[in-house]
Amino acid sequence: MSSTGAKPDQRVLRGNATREQILQATNDVLREQGGAATTTRVVAERAGVPLSLVHYHFGGRGGLLAALLEQENAKLVERQQAMYAGPEPLADKWRTACHYLREDLRSGYVRVLWELWAASLADEQLAARWREAMASWRTLLEQVADKWAAEHGLELPLPSRALATLVANAFQGAEVEILAGVSEHEAPHLQALEACADLIERLEQPARALETGTRTAHSSLAGATP
Repeated sequence: MSSTGAKPDQRVLRGNATREQILQATNDVLREQGGAATTTRVVAERAGVPLSLVHYHFGGRGGLLAALLEQENAKLVERQQAMYAGPEPLADKWRTACHYLREDLRSGYVRVLWELWAASLADEQLAARWREAMASWRTLLEQVADKWAAEHGLELPLPSRALATLVANAFQGAEVEILAGVSEHEAPHLQALEACADLIERLEQPARALETGTRTAHSSLAGATP
């Protein structure tokens, strides 16, 4: 007996595809021409769709930029969550995060992110989305800090939320200066961030040594003859 599921609504599928097409066009225009040039008309032309469809799906420029910010932030948070959930030491994950920063600078994602921030200064709806996006990053970093400290029996030098804020600000500050044309020679942002992995390793060493010693002692006791 064959099962007959409901056929997908082609209008919905076409609508979703059009929405993604418009968002991609918005991303491209922001990355290549900046926020001032990212009007709904320019985006419609880039996407190859009628201007009315941009307004139908997003309501206007503010809704369009807010939707793009939400989409891009969701992708990046998902990537970071997967990275921090891995079995590697935190120092290695930090190095991966620095690698992601380099990639995001090259791909233009960082430019898009800060163009959205600039647009949010005159748009409270977009500003609210920006604050939500940044809060999601800080929450993730706070959880990582708490888990890391608990696993290694470490006492953090400051509350995990404050530490998460400090880390987020360090990456954001590097992004802003690099986008402004400050060279690595003038201010070695990437070198400084990547060097933090060595600091993390040093903090982990006593805990690892204690863990290794405990395992060795247990093995010796287990192998001893009564």
